[in-house]
Amino acid sequence: MKDLLRPIVPRFGLNLKILLTLAVILIGFAVASGTVFNMIQQRELKNHLDHAGEVMVTMLSGSLQSALYFDDHANIDKAVKTFLSLKLNQDLKVVTVYDAKDEVVLRMIVNSGDGLPATRGVISPMATALTAFHSDPDQGKVWEDDELIIFTAPVLVVAEQQSRESLFFDTDKEGSARSVIGYAQLVLSKNEFDKAIGKTVFQTTVLILFFLFISLIATYMLTQEAMTPLKQLIDTIRARSGQSERESDEVGLLDDTFSQLVADLEQAFSTIQDLKYGLEETVTERTRELSYALSELQESHMQLAQAEKMVAIGRLVAGVAHEINNTTNFVSGALPPLRKRITEMEGMAHEFDQEGVGRERCEALFTSVNTLLDNISEGARRTNKIVGDLKSFSRPVDEEPGPVDINQCLRTTCSLAYPEYKHRIELTLDLAEDLPSVEGAQGQLNQVFMNLLLNAVQAQPDEGTILIRSWLATDQIHILFRDSGPGIPAEAINRIFEPFFTTKKVGKGTGLGLSISYGIIKKHQGEILVRSEPAEGTEFEIILPLRRQKE
Repeated sequence: MKDLLRPIVPRFGLNLKILLTLAVILIGFAVASGTVFNMIQQRELKNHLDHAGEVMVTMLSGSLQSALYFDDHANIDKAVKTFLSLKLNQDLKVVTVYDAKDEVVLRMIVNSGDGLPATRGVISPMATALTAFHSDPDQGKVWEDDELIIFTAPVLVVAEQQSRESLFFDTDKEGSARSVIGYAQLVLSKNEFDKAIGKTVFQTTVLILFFLFISLIATYMLTQEAMTPLKQLIDTIRARSGQSERESDEVGLLDDTFSQLVADLEQAFSTIQDLKYGLEETVTERTRELSYALSELQESHMQLAQAEKMVAIGRLVAGVAHEINNTTNFVSGALPPLRKRITEMEGMAHEFDQEGVGRERCEALFTSVNTLLDNISEGARRTNKIVGDLKSFSRPVDEEPGPVDINQCLRTTCSLAYPEYKHRIELTLDLAEDLPSVEGAQGQLNQVFMNLLLNAVQAQPDEGTILIRSWLATDQIHILFRDSGPGIPAEAINRIFEPFFTTKKVGKGTGLGLSISYGIIKKHQGEILVRSEPAEGTEFEIILPLRRQKE
């Protein structure tokens, strides 16, 4: 028997096997999900019907309170008809009102022409439902069989009525005992409920069949698409091995081929192991070359930044030299008169004993000497300040980060660049008091401030204004450079931080100042923003954190 089935089994190709497996899974999932969905829908419809019935019977019992209490049959009939006129539920078939002794006060049949049993067939279930309610009011308020659902609710009044008004107004105290004066009972048919369940089952079945049909088609197409390369591979293997489709199925053929591939891979793995050692040596050599290139690149970057700093210093040399020359003039200009005064004082010292020179002349000479000494001191102070500012600005590019006084850096920058803008540009320093120090490299930040200041100066070849502000906001220091120059063109504002891009004339700029400044600020984990409008000047805003995050 096994030998007879063997030729038949391979006829079911791998493609068909996968398709049938997926189809069975999809059908099983569709049946299970449809069953669960129908159960959920049936439960929801039943809960809705129970809730609606409880609300209706509670409403009816409330409307019967005064009529039952006064045994007013006319008002009982009127209350029931008023309730029925609301047409709250089309499945409502019978309304029954009982007194406290379970005697029927009123029974009204709404509709009995749709398959509902005759009144005799309804009386027995209603009595059973009322008995069940007496036994357990919570569970017995809803009673049902295969065709009916009966809702029962008591008609309650306060046990001790003080006045008739208490039937119409809430005059009883909270927690007062209540007594039962009757019962209200509604009988609902399950016909519409069963129709709704059948309709839901039908719609769910149609929907599931539709999506199952679509899913099976998509599964077939996906299987065909996915199996096409595998089928081509199997056909290629069969063609190379000279096998026919009847000799072995696809799985067996793939198993044999996979075993052969494993053997080939084992042999190839040994070859790869031999090549691994040579590859490691090559990688090591390439890594060494890349490390050397990286060190050269870092050194080139440092040299480039230092070169840009030297360009900035070079622009300041002439002005600084002029300022130093002015300060030395204080000294050189004061020395000849000072020598002359001292010589005169020596001569007078010899004349004191001979001619008795007057005291007024001596005081005048001493005043002149003190003035000359003050000039010499002022010149020396200015020279020391210029030299100190140059030392502060010329710190090495690779200096270690430390606390930096931003306001002091801005004052140093303005002092060094003073020869570039004096007598033609009005510079305003608006620096916040008690500004905390930031963690950074002072020399690099000096370079950024100098680049921005010189750019603002050069943007105003004639006259203009420059505002430099600093302030603290949310643990960040903001530095603003604002000039009244012509502004930056809109097409160039997005490129100003690119290396070697400049809006200046040829020979007037290297295009590296803002690029290096951008890199320095990013290295300090800050931001540099630019805002500019044509003919309205330019603003550069630098934002620096007080403390740098560890990288």
